[in-house]
Amino acid sequence: MNKIPLIIGLGKTGISLAKYLAKKEETLYILESSPNNKYLKELKDLDIHYILNPEISENTFKIISSVYPSPGVSMEHEALQQAKSLNIPIQTDMDIYLKFSQSYNILVTGTNGKTTTVSMLEHLLRGFMKEKSISAIGNIGKPVLDFLDQKIDIAIIEVSSFQIEASSGLESEIGILLNVEEDHIDRHKSFEIYKSLKLRVLQKSNINISKLENKIAGKEFYDYEEYFPESHILNNPTLKKWPIHDVFNLKASLLALKLILEKKENLEISDVNDFLDKAIGAIASFKKQPHRFEVLGKVSDVTYVNDSKATNFDATLKSIESSRYLNKEGNIYLICGGDLKEQSLSKENAVIFKEIKKCFIYGKDKHLINESLSHFTNCVACEDLDSAYSLAKKESQIGDLVLLSPACSSTDMFEDYRERGHRFKELVKGS
Repeated sequence: MNKIPLIIGLGKTGISLAKYLAKKEETLYILESSPNNKYLKELKDLDIHYILNPEISENTFKIISSVYPSPGVSMEHEALQQAKSLNIPIQTDMDIYLKFSQSYNILVTGTNGKTTTVSMLEHLLRGFMKEKSISAIGNIGKPVLDFLDQKIDIAIIEVSSFQIEASSGLESEIGILLNVEEDHIDRHKSFEIYKSLKLRVLQKSNINISKLENKIAGKEFYDYEEYFPESHILNNPTLKKWPIHDVFNLKASLLALKLILEKKENLEISDVNDFLDKAIGAIASFKKQPHRFEVLGKVSDVTYVNDSKATNFDATLKSIESSRYLNKEGNIYLICGGDLKEQSLSKENAVIFKEIKKCFIYGKDKHLINESLSHFTNCVACEDLDSAYSLAKKESQIGDLVLLSPACSSTDMFEDYRERGHRFKELVKGS
């Protein structure tokens, strides 16, 4: 009897895995807890026999060939524990793609800035290498297996800690680690475990791009923070109004571009300043994805910024810093809250909250956040995002800035950060 692969979780990645496996398998096992999962219809349309939610037992697992968990599935899931105990291989879509793809692969990870950096690098490479096929895929919202059969010269792949956790091999030409700050402690149990997962992207890549503190002995390493002349970047007119954290993301993208041109394309770059002028000229037409320090404009001379993608404290700290850079004189009113995911905020990091005139906090962990921030700024606990917005709007005056930067997951009150950001934009538009 032919053994059967098992997919756990039928999200974007799960259905992508199902489509891939359907090309060579006769039957699939699928574990999916939600009877209303929107991908079940797509599964039914596939030309394959599948068994939904088989019993998790030793008898079932005797005929399972491999287990494929979706990124949202914890490694403590009963089926994964059963697979480990029986030495059944656990693979991810990332494992399959990196093993069989013919592309030059760049893996990008970090606590914050992954998607922006991936998108910037895609934009730059397309500008400099017009004859090549360049694709940004992965955790950016494009499952990698959807692209396995396509001819891609260079793949820029965003990887999350969830994807790294279940993957067995992460070999790549270039690994980029942007930053590692406290996040997803509820899933990974400790910051040390979380950081060790992120570092795997550097351990398996031929070329490392990261901060000096993450340098691995014996690896070809480049420090993106210090590589280029600081004055040439900060004094460039194109970048004058960019958030500070995006300038750092750009530095990583610029360095990756330079190394690809030199090491893959064998192009000599003798004048670094000329290279920077051309590259920053190319990035001038770049547009970030929504909900990432998205300046919505002014209403009654008050600036509104949607940074709903800030799902951890570090992202919010950077957002406050960028808000002060954008609005040097006026007051800043912060709207934050949601699910903290067991994060903690050190007093040292919390000092920047002194820049906030008042903080309007809502959501599941609003009282915990209030307790952390009340030493540094005025805090008000609110019922929900709408009421927090109403209070911020009422108190802000000409020249001030209202910032949505939640520092938390959105899933206590919204489907995801996008729905949260859309609601904030609706409130601003309706003002």
